[in-house]
Amino acid sequence: LGRTFLAVTVYLTLTQLSRSGKAYYPLMLLLILTLGLGVYNSSAARTIDLNSTERTLYKYGTDVVVQTIWEGFSNTLPKAQQPVGGGSQPGEKPGENPGGGNPTPPPVGMPEQMLYVEPPFEIFRNLPGVEHAARVLLARGDAAASGKSLGKGMVMGIDNTEFSDVAWFREDLFPAHPREYLNLLGYYEQGVLIPSSFAEDHLLKVGDIITIALQQQAVEFVIAGVLPYWPSQYPDEVPFFITNLEYIYDQVPIIPYEVWLKMEDGAKTTPLINDLLKKDIELVSVKDVRIDLAAQAKHPSRGGVFGILSLGFLVSVMISLIGYVLYWFFNLSSRIVQFGVLRAMGLSRKQLTGMLLLEQGFTAGLSIALGIGIGKLVSYLFLPFLQTSENVKQQVPPFRVVFEAKDTYQLYGVVVFMMLTGAVLLFIHIRKLRVHQAVKLGEER
Repeated sequence: LGRTFLAVTVYLTLTQLSRSGKAYYPLMLLLILTLGLGVYNSSAARTIDLNSTERTLYKYGTDVVVQTIWEGFSNTLPKAQQPVGGGSQPGEKPGENPGGGNPTPPPVGMPEQMLYVEPPFEIFRNLPGVEHAARVLLARGDAAASGKSLGKGMVMGIDNTEFSDVAWFREDLFPAHPREYLNLLGYYEQGVLIPSSFAEDHLLKVGDIITIALQQQAVEFVIAGVLPYWPSQYPDEVPFFITNLEYIYDQVPIIPYEVWLKMEDGAKTTPLINDLLKKDIELVSVKDVRIDLAAQAKHPSRGGVFGILSLGFLVSVMISLIGYVLYWFFNLSSRIVQFGVLRAMGLSRKQLTGMLLLEQGFTAGLSIALGIGIGKLVSYLFLPFLQTSENVKQQVPPFRVVFEAKDTYQLYGVVVFMMLTGAVLLFIHIRKLRVHQAVKLGEER
């Protein structure tokens, strides 16, 4: 159909492929299998590494989490009120009997609470290696809406601007950019962010009012946003309520908070700890996500798995390259007579080169595209099975299959090198071709 308008080189290429298509099947199958396996191995290694890293980053929420010791004293308060004085006389400790003897027990209905003295927060901003610092309050509370109990949840009080500088977010987990949700807290002092699963279970929506009991006192909030996840929070285990820290402190006595720190690249935690101790700030705990990540990277089983997958990737790529070069070398050597006849019939070297390049493009090019495409498809289908039955339930953030750009570029580099090598072989064979030597009646190499 196309012989009347197709170029000579295109027509000859299509004719060659239609008549001798089976001769190209071994090469095509080799490229599809090896390149597909290479894509799968590289994706498996990156997927295991990235998901493990993201689970740890999500668990911590930031680089370093510091919990300090807060000075506090007990105070007997009515359930419905929270006066700071507590009714004690000057110089008299709460519950103390000034006349001597045993301390007077608190009256019935007057629960004993702790009043804390907040340590200086500005110190954390000036610690060595610290880029940003933020206060993060974590406290359990009982939630209710329209007089109906919604169960217990974790209240996280934050300063929205500071939190955006220290927290680790994976943007694809949210319907909108995480900063959009933090901005909502900036717009509404009493605003609260709740998990999507919690909102669906209790038929809650943006604008609804919920009440959360903190320190035996009910605090009213307005739902400002609904989102599926939040750093360090696991909504399937305990629902979270993200709100403004200062609003909580306006409603209830101060509660000890954690300090989240965003560290500079390569900064150590030891100088940070020593500096805090020199300033008489005692520590309960210091959790560094980088230490946990380094321990995971050095785990023997992890290194073994990555070694096998990386070796599989390299072997697949090398087999593809070697097989491609050898195939075209022998293919060209066996077609010397055909090339000689085409040259004797008037086909120029340029046209012959173009014809063979088109052959490579139609065969090797199609195989390379299929190999990479099938490799990615198989990765999406089978890599999720790397999760165990326990991990599937506890996988937060959700498992995802990834393809590292670096690996893709390496694969493309090998493909380009293969094609260039094949083109060089073509050029060398055609340059060495002598028509009078190639065309010999009754003899064929």
